[in-house]
Amino acid sequence: MLNRLLIALALCAFTASGQVVLPTTESAFETQHNFNPAVIKAKGIKRIVFEILDKKDFEVAVDKSLTEVYEFNPNGKLSRFYFTTIVRTNERQITRTDRSGHKHTQVVQEYVYDTVSTNYFYAANGNLVLKRYHDGLNYYESRYYRYDSLGNLTKELRFKETNNSPTKGIFILGNQVQLSEDSFQYKKFSSGQLRCIYLNNENRSYKEKVTNFDSLGHKIKEEESYTAASWIRQENTFQYKGDKLISAQFEGNAHNKVMLKNTYEYDEINELYSEKQYKNDLMLREISYVTNKADSLLNSIVIRDPINKTIRIVKLKYEFGLLSKVGQ
Repeated sequence: MLNRLLIALALCAFTASGQVVLPTTESAFETQHNFNPAVIKAKGIKRIVFEILDKKDFEVAVDKSLTEVYEFNPNGKLSRFYFTTIVRTNERQITRTDRSGHKHTQVVQEYVYDTVSTNYFYAANGNLVLKRYHDGLNYYESRYYRYDSLGNLTKELRFKETNNSPTKGIFILGNQVQLSEDSFQYKKFSSGQLRCIYLNNENRSYKEKVTNFDSLGHKIKEEESYTAASWIRQENTFQYKGDKLISAQFEGNAHNKVMLKNTYEYDEINELYSEKQYKNDLMLREISYVTNKADSLLNSIVIRDPINKTIRIVKLKYEFGLLSKVGQ
């Protein structure tokens, strides 16, 4: 009976359609990858590990043991994201003696790492209620979220926190120091437009955002204006092909005038295979997504940086909940 159950779960997991990585209007310009909760849940994915290899043009690839790890709850939502970062590089000399008795000295690099992490907590209805960041040392910063009956975010409270636990793997809340408090008020003008007023901790308006939607409910434009600096304008525009996001563009003049643009391309079965990122029409990155056609799981990501002439190769490894098996 148990074997039949496991086989059925495995078949359900691997027949689910849709790609693991999902470009969205909210995540378009973030450095962190966004995942499709429906696919993560259907396939029973518990954890995805990114193994990272960096290579400069005309040089040998260097494996610095860098990783990114994404963990998910049973509903397919991200519960923890952490990654290794190099904080210090040490060099030391190693002397070896070959068979003929000659000594050779080699300089090797040793890396010292920190692990930076963010934990995510959700209410029973799926709304994100807490996001806690840890820099790998002693700094913790948390954001608490509140919503109205329609699911609109109404308040964000940001705190610096201390951990009273003697080990980093367990968090015991100690002191809290409030850093900021933002509130959000909404007014719906029509089925295609939503206005949001941003209020600071003194309940004073500092920003207004107007969001426009198409007839299918897709977000097509966001316009932001600021109370204290009325000359500042920021705008996001989005384009779609069916339900797939194919273009995201940001324009702003808060500092120097800047335009960011991401374009997305999909194959014949609507799987993402290419992404290009631009700043002021100059390409910053070209990203290729390689999917295993047998199970529709993303196999690897290749990131080309034409300015710095580097390539980052990311290999994905999956761990499934009940299957307790790592696949590639």
